Amino acid sequence: MRQYSESELRQSLSDIATPQILVVGDLMLDRYSWGMVQRISPEAPIPVLQVARDDQRLGGAGNVMMNLSVMGAEVLACGVTGKDEAGEIILGLLQEQGIDTSGVEQQEQYTTVLKHRMIAGHTHLLRMDLDPPSGSVVRQEGLIDFLKKTIPRVDAVLISDYGKGLLGNSMLRTIAALCKTHHIPSLCDPRRNIDFEIYQDFTLIKPNRAETEAAVGFPLIDQDSILRAAHKLKYEADLEYVVISLDQDGMLLFRQANDYQFLKAETQEVFDVVGAGDMVISVLAYLLAGGASIEQAGFWAQLAAGMAIQHVGVVSFTRSDLLHRFEYGETSGKIMTLEQLSRYLPHQELPLIFTNGYFDDISAAHLKFLHQLKTLNGFNVVAINSDRSISQEKGDAPLLNERERAMLLSSVESVNRVIIFDEADASHLIRTLRPVRVVKGERYRNQSLPEKDAIDEVGALIEFFPEYG
Repeated sequence: MRQYSESELRQSLSDIATPQILVVGDLMLDRYSWGMVQRISPEAPIPVLQVARDDQRLGGAGNVMMNLSVMGAEVLACGVTGKDEAGEIILGLLQEQGIDTSGVEQQEQYTTVLKHRMIAGHTHLLRMDLDPPSGSVVRQEGLIDFLKKTIPRVDAVLISDYGKGLLGNSMLRTIAALCKTHHIPSLCDPRRNIDFEIYQDFTLIKPNRAETEAAVGFPLIDQDSILRAAHKLKYEADLEYVVISLDQDGMLLFRQANDYQFLKAETQEVFDVVGAGDMVISVLAYLLAGGASIEQAGFWAQLAAGMAIQHVGVVSFTRSDLLHRFEYGETSGKIMTLEQLSRYLPHQELPLIFTNGYFDDISAAHLKFLHQLKTLNGFNVVAINSDRSISQEKGDAPLLNERERAMLLSSVESVNRVIIFDEADASHLIRTLRPVRVVKGERYRNQSLPEKDAIDEVGALIEFFPEYG
């Protein structure tokens, strides 16, 4: 497979305009209840979760739609929900994101898929699933009419198959034939424990290691077995490409026996693998819809997967996020704009801890102060004044510029995110981010804090930490 220069890789993403991508798949609602367990129920030996907040997010194919929309694609949704509360919520969430829902049908006999997770601190106590009854039939006539009208005018079609009854053989054959006739890339994230020949004539399928092993009937233990599996899948299903996600071993892009590429995974700490597979297929679709090659698409998909597993929970990335990571590397993934951080925090389960300062002339005293943040067991955001705001306040430029200060702070283990701000104080950030605790140095205990009103508005607690040096 072809190797590309850094400038060619950068251009393959930055030059994409606004591709139209049709996503066909199983829509689900992910519901989360967060709280604390402080007692055991008197009715049975089970914990009682005191719920502090609830959150509802797009799951299944909806998460892929969200990923593509955030990257900048024009997304058209095709799927089915029930005529129930969860279905209404899914439609609302899709429409809030600007996703076209004209291909989503609400069907009376269908039950919307709902996954309700109950979480105490870092512990998942329970997941309750609501699925369509066994034997439920999805009416497909209207959906297939929509596909026939829509596929000829889009730039790519992505199938997100969770085996919930939508994507039967007839619909898959219709999609594959329409895409082939109109020369439109068709990508599929397949379900487990089925014969992948049902995805015949698709451009690409992207199974993970377990799905591949289930499909081919032997374990993937080395490069030879992985290549043998990819070859078997490609020719049995008459595919153009096979992309296999291999978790810590990276990814295989396979065109044919003498034309393939193993992409290595970055060596990094893994926080959460949930959503990484959706991220890979989303980025592949976005790049191929934008005219990139499979090699370029694979590069960006692997980079995005590496970013995804460093976040707790499911998160979407903008094109700017990917380019930023490409330019500055792994550590800079901690450095975010206010927009990026605001978009990320709803997916973060830990309590938000906030501190701010110049952090100019960083010393061991600063590092000792920051190290204490770990004792609060939260998600620690450090906000630093920009060069401009320091110059306006002090009259002199800082010894270290804002980029250098941000990069140094992002290398500190106890710091989860760094943000640069222009204002004289951090009141606007506090009002926007709504931390649970705001940390200041001990010397500020008896001083009037410029952020005091903002802290009171959001109900945050103020913690005063000892200072050193």
